[in-house]
Amino acid sequence: MRRVLVRHSDGRVETAADVGALAEVLRDPGAVLWVDAEGEPAEALEALAAQFELHPVTLEDFVHRNQRPKIEEFDQYVFLAIHALRALRGDELETDELHVVLTHHYLLTVHDRPLDAVQRTFDRCATDPRPLQNGTSFVLYLLSDAVVDGYFPVLDALGDEIDSLEDAVVEAPARARMQRIFEVKRVVVHLRKIVSPQREVYNALSRRDYPYIDARTAVYFRDVHDHLVRAFEIIDSYRDLVGNTLEAYLASISNRLGQVMKQLTVIATIFMPLAFLTGFFGMNFTRIPYDRPWLLAMVLAMMMVLPAAMLFFFARSGWLTDDRRITSWARLWAWLRRRR
Repeated sequence: MRRVLVRHSDGRVETAADVGALAEVLRDPGAVLWVDAEGEPAEALEALAAQFELHPVTLEDFVHRNQRPKIEEFDQYVFLAIHALRALRGDELETDELHVVLTHHYLLTVHDRPLDAVQRTFDRCATDPRPLQNGTSFVLYLLSDAVVDGYFPVLDALGDEIDSLEDAVVEAPARARMQRIFEVKRVVVHLRKIVSPQREVYNALSRRDYPYIDARTAVYFRDVHDHLVRAFEIIDSYRDLVGNTLEAYLASISNRLGQVMKQLTVIATIFMPLAFLTGFFGMNFTRIPYDRPWLLAMVLAMMMVLPAAMLFFFARSGWLTDDRRITSWARLWAWLRRRR
């Protein structure tokens, strides 16, 4: 789909699916033209590039995509590749690549899927002719501002995801939590790869290094650059939070393992005197008094009382649980029932 927005030199604003006399509009030095190509096939992009006399390198970027955010200056125009964030779905960060060709008189945008930022900016310029009066660089600013503003809802959703992960890791450090931590970490790395070079793109636009950027508009690009710096700082903080969450998960697993080993040690310690008693009185020597019932009863009583006393002592000392000491037989019995 191709949309065209034209502000003629006499002030008339025209929108159409296509403009047949596009060459005539390009020859008008007072006209401002915006052509938006959405989901165009390679053949249509080649025809469009020929009509606008674009460099073959630019056409190659149009067709193959998968470009990092960048800015390139050619003899007659400036080419930009910027990325818009669509949504965060699971472990995938949905992004859209937007290519922009900018001159004093026309703005050409190329993208695969419908972009909300492009639609809102196009509708605003179609209903209000004042942005077109300020030139193509100001329209590029409006488009860039809409794209960058779309970053922050995605960053907020990612921040909520990290907060919930932190709470879940503290409450129940399951194996699935670690997998989700690594998924979020990959998303943060992907975001950093997008925002970091795009920040440099708008830093270059705000420095007035390009003749197609109006001096009055360069100040507005500085605002977009500030938003990208803020987004980059948020992403860096998220990277630290994800690292801290991973460390908290590993620490929780280590503490849980230590608690299990402590409980196993307590159980082994309880059975140590029992093993001693049964081993001592089980030796096959003639002087051990097997024929005395009271001694057998005493040994059996010791084998019953001693483990219970040791268990209660360990419970009162807080060696069985992490949260509190077990100070009564009722609490000890309740704890044993929960451990079944």
